[in-house]
Amino acid sequence: MKSVMNTAPFLAVVLAVLAGATQAAPLPERSPLLLLPPANRIVGVWDFQVHIFSCDTGQTLRRFRASSVFNAGGTMLDTNNTPPTSRGPAFGVWSYDPRARQHVTEMRLYRYHPDGGFAGVNQVRRTLTLSADGDGMAGEFRGQILGPNEEVLANTCGNEVGTRSL
Repeated sequence: MKSVMNTAPFLAVVLAVLAGATQAAPLPERSPLLLLPPANRIVGVWDFQVHIFSCDTGQTLRRFRASSVFNAGGTMLDTNNTPPTSRGPAFGVWSYDPRARQHVTEMRLYRYHPDGGFAGVNQVRRTLTLSADGDGMAGEFRGQILGPNEEVLANTCGNEVGTRSL
């Protein structure tokens, strides 16, 4: 028991030093506000019905189901029901515009050819508005389909309707 009593102050000092040395780096300047309401109401897992159409004609190009995870502090992940061999997950960031009462996301994902070769990148900017109860949202997006060297191959437009799933 005596040796435990003698090492207790030493351990307390070591733990205090380690705690100070392992503090996380400060969040980016905009992030602290993303942890507070109303910005953080987006945090969670969402399912979306997505409609992609021609920006020029409005003609439907594709419809699919997608899921997005919005993390506290402004990061996000996204995937959809496209075969996983044709695309990777999307990684991105989100912010909140209190004047417009809208969330804006920017995300990127890699695309692949059927043989597994790298096809390029999709880059998407979404503008989302939450419902009054916070369990639904709707939005519009614009994107670019980029080639392997990040050259613009096409522009995309679309809209989406989502519900909170978790």
